[in-house]
Amino acid sequence: MEASAITATGLPIVDRIKQIALNMQDYDRLLDVVTHPHNDLQLGNERISPWSVSSLSHGIPGICMLYAELHAHFPDEGWDQRGHHYLSILVQHIASEGIHSSSLFSGAAGIGLATVCLSQNGQLYGKFIQRIHDYLLVHVPIMLNHARAGTVRSGDYDVIEGLSGVAAYLLLFQQEPQIRSLLEQVVDYLIELAQPIQVGDLAVPGWHIPAANQFSESEKQQYPEGNFNLGLSHGIPGPLLVLCKAWQQGIRRPNQLEAIQEMAAFVIQFASQDEQGHLFWKGCIGMDEFRQGQAHEQTEFRRDAWCYGSPGVCVALWHAGEILARDDWKQLALDTFQHTLEDIHHIYSPTFCHGFAGLAQIASQFQLWSGSPSLQTQIDRLKATIMEQDDPQYAFGFSNLEHFEQRGMTSVQYTGLLDGTTGTALTLLHLELGQRTPWQQAFMLA
Repeated sequence: MEASAITATGLPIVDRIKQIALNMQDYDRLLDVVTHPHNDLQLGNERISPWSVSSLSHGIPGICMLYAELHAHFPDEGWDQRGHHYLSILVQHIASEGIHSSSLFSGAAGIGLATVCLSQNGQLYGKFIQRIHDYLLVHVPIMLNHARAGTVRSGDYDVIEGLSGVAAYLLLFQQEPQIRSLLEQVVDYLIELAQPIQVGDLAVPGWHIPAANQFSESEKQQYPEGNFNLGLSHGIPGPLLVLCKAWQQGIRRPNQLEAIQEMAAFVIQFASQDEQGHLFWKGCIGMDEFRQGQAHEQTEFRRDAWCYGSPGVCVALWHAGEILARDDWKQLALDTFQHTLEDIHHIYSPTFCHGFAGLAQIASQFQLWSGSPSLQTQIDRLKATIMEQDDPQYAFGFSNLEHFEQRGMTSVQYTGLLDGTTGTALTLLHLELGQRTPWQQAFMLA
């Protein structure tokens, strides 16, 4: 392995990550940083701190993952003790406040995944992991009933809050009979999404999200007849990827292959084209586009990230091509992703969800899956771009660049896995040393 690059701090990348991780070990100091009002989100006249103790997206579980990965690579440096310290704080919080959802990024599945990473291949924390499973065995069926009871919300099925994210965690334990049974129920629900439903005078795919269930008032106005979400984080590529991963691991249910075919074909049909004729995916397809059978040429906003856009979609299409033996789909996914890396849109931050870390991690996985040596240059470029944004003035090195309506583009300090330092640091560790814990399961990339 080549020597690690020297960062702006004068340290090799891995040593810099260790330094940042050490800066996180004092919980009181960490709280002072992450709960500072400068980091608050503003919704109307209300300011909200995104810090959430038990969430994988913005809380302690991501920190546990970072310490777990560092311990796996450097077992004699005390990272397991630091991880145990934070897990203890998390357990105390749960004892006091409880767990309020099954989801991957704000609930039980994410807590479970972080604990699995810390468990040293299942040697530790077995009782706590079983408590998480007991919770999921009770609450996921409730989640399924709720999802089937009304009109579809992305939070019913998506990776971030919905059943696709829960399934990503359950796949780690599918050899356990109760978990496998639960996972099969989730897979059955995701397959059901491919069944057509009636919207007005049209038969549309069952993952159609009506206007009333859009994220914001502006989206309700923009899509008065509802839409079809194309993001890996909140859209149909998430269920598509789960169905593929489940099939690869031997979870094979009636109509699963047909659902994979339907979802993948829909995504391909509604790709957009740029001025050079290259495909890309915008966030949503409206009903007028569905009627016309293609995406409109005019696209107000394009983002090329894990959460929305071509990179995440290409991951799902690659795996669909694997399952259905469609080499043309795999080539389309690889070619589109490579073109995307040559002209990246609306990515500014070093972080994972909609930042350069997510792109670098996907590129690394595509290199592994495809054996394409040409991706290494892009991986090196992305890694350098991330490290250029390491700033010693920030307690945890990397800030997250977000566009606030009132403040414009602003640097905020988060530590969560989605858009904080831990997701960035874990990606850099992977690029430098490889991966030894299943943290990538959170992003459906493992």
